[in-house]
Amino acid sequence: MNDQATHGHDGYDIYGAEFAKDPHAVWEAMRRGGCPVAHSQLGGGSWMVTKYNDIRDITQDPEHYSSRAIEVAGPVPAIGRELFMPPLTSNPEDHKAHRDLLAPYFTPDRVAQLEPFVREEARRLAQAIADRGHGDAVSDFSMPLALAVITKILKVPADARDRFVDWVVRLIRLGPLDQAVRSAVIQEKLQYLEKLLEERTRKPGDDIISYLGHATLDGQPLSRKHKLGSLFLLVLAGADTTWSAMGASLWHLASHPEDRATLLADPGIMRTTAIEELLRAYAPVSIARLASEEVELHGRCIAAQQRVILPLAAANRDPEVFEDPDVVKLDRKRNRHLTFSSGPHRCLGSNVARLELRVALEEWLRVMPNFHLTDPDAVEWSTGQTRGPEHVHIGVDQ
Repeated sequence: MNDQATHGHDGYDIYGAEFAKDPHAVWEAMRRGGCPVAHSQLGGGSWMVTKYNDIRDITQDPEHYSSRAIEVAGPVPAIGRELFMPPLTSNPEDHKAHRDLLAPYFTPDRVAQLEPFVREEARRLAQAIADRGHGDAVSDFSMPLALAVITKILKVPADARDRFVDWVVRLIRLGPLDQAVRSAVIQEKLQYLEKLLEERTRKPGDDIISYLGHATLDGQPLSRKHKLGSLFLLVLAGADTTWSAMGASLWHLASHPEDRATLLADPGIMRTTAIEELLRAYAPVSIARLASEEVELHGRCIAAQQRVILPLAAANRDPEVFEDPDVVKLDRKRNRHLTFSSGPHRCLGSNVARLELRVALEEWLRVMPNFHLTDPDAVEWSTGQTRGPEHVHIGVDQ
């Protein structure tokens, strides 16, 4: 193995200006550079993989690449000291049982029951923007819609939404670069979730918190750590990722009127190919794995317990897999994107995310078929674990 080899993009900074401006150009340059794997000491140290097949294979190889810590930056935690979020971070031998505990709440039939609620919320939020004639597709629409769905699933008061936003921003955006912030958020969030668990244990209802509070595994009650970890994951996974995908899709439709016209002329493709293409093009998440042992990848030596970053959006733009990968084709037929990852840890909430995105766009276009970016050059994108537009200021056209 040649662990001394260097790469033109070694030393990358996933929180830096280059990634904020256009990570796709960086990933493509990595692929073209002869070795599609780069290394950086920044952010706690990591290796970055950019090819579709490599990213897919790593997500499907829990033996050599552990998911015990999936954050893309910050110190790599010692074994046993990681943030436990079952089933996402569960050991391979426990994963299926942990996933099966939550699976009944994310079946297609169960998720379909959310559609009337999502549609009503989306219509209300979109109409408020249309009535004003302008607004922010992120803070006025995508963000409150995603949080409304989370609070609906958990059956917590609507006033919890601002708290959830604060946690997500501090944990995902700031936490990897400031461990004191990360630790404070984790403690706040766990205390809040523990209070909810105690309340639902005393007075259970028909909700996932009550279910976890009384669930058993192998005939034994779930541990406090397991209950809190699963709830921690549910709040985290359905927030920033979903509103980022919605915000990016609305940014695209605002800046590509020809695609907006296509959806208005043929709304049926929203349920067939269009949503999948938008998910492919604007996959919001990068995940990480830790090498369980020393591995070699494209001639580079990755030591045991080193972090490997898997930018799912890079896989979705690999020209060896997707024709014209940087072009959004709403009728793209062959589209095996990795937006929801792959393998045993494929996103359990993918059905919810698809429903939210589809209904959000349907209701937005019904209320505001014509709109534009008021300041295209002012759109900034988040970096790190989740990529999406921070704000999408739009004006409504009559």
